Amino acid sequence: MDYVTTTSGEGRRIHREYVDVVARFGRDGAIEPVCVAWRDGRSFPIDEVLEAGRFGAEAGGRQMARYRVRLGRHETDLYLERRGAQPALGTDESLRWWVYAYDQVKPGHAPA
Repeated sequence: MDYVTTTSGEGRRIHREYVDVVARFGRDGAIEPVCVAWRDGRSFPIDEVLEAGRFGAEAGGRQMARYRVRLGRHETDLYLERRGAQPALGTDESLRWWVYAYDQVKPGHAPA
């Protein structure tokens, strides 16, 4: 379980939320995210890519690229995860986008 400290100093629990992303693939091989779509059907156009991601070293059979993006007035990190093929398990290489999302806490319940 991961935690972040908000601007108000409050600790909040977060999780990875896999999202759909519309991306533009340039002729030079660059990947530029254009729009993020949540599971509930909401979508948010990306107004600006502030920092383009580059895949880092492989860890646990996967690599991550972090994109810093602006959606309206909100800046956030959008991650592209690349998992290598595992022929022994019958899985192909895959690419998945995700963001950190706050866990929902029911009213009247304190976070664990």
